[in-house]
Amino acid sequence: MTTYALGANKRLLTSEEIALILKISLNTVHNRDWQRRNACPLIKIGKRTYALEATFWNWVNKKGMMVNDESD
Repeated sequence: MTTYALGANKRLLTSEEIALILKISLNTVHNRDWQRRNACPLIKIGKRTYALEATFWNWVNKKGMMVNDESD
């Protein structure tokens, strides 16, 4: 897993990591309809899709989603 950091506790999760954590396909992560329906806090940097780790985990907890515990 590649780690991207923007400063103090602002780590970026890649779309691949997000798909692994949520147990969904990479195509689903990139699907705009899915992004809108779920209000997933994704950001685009160039052609790549990311999420700020803290914001992503807050969103997961708020949604009460099941996650893949083996993603570490």
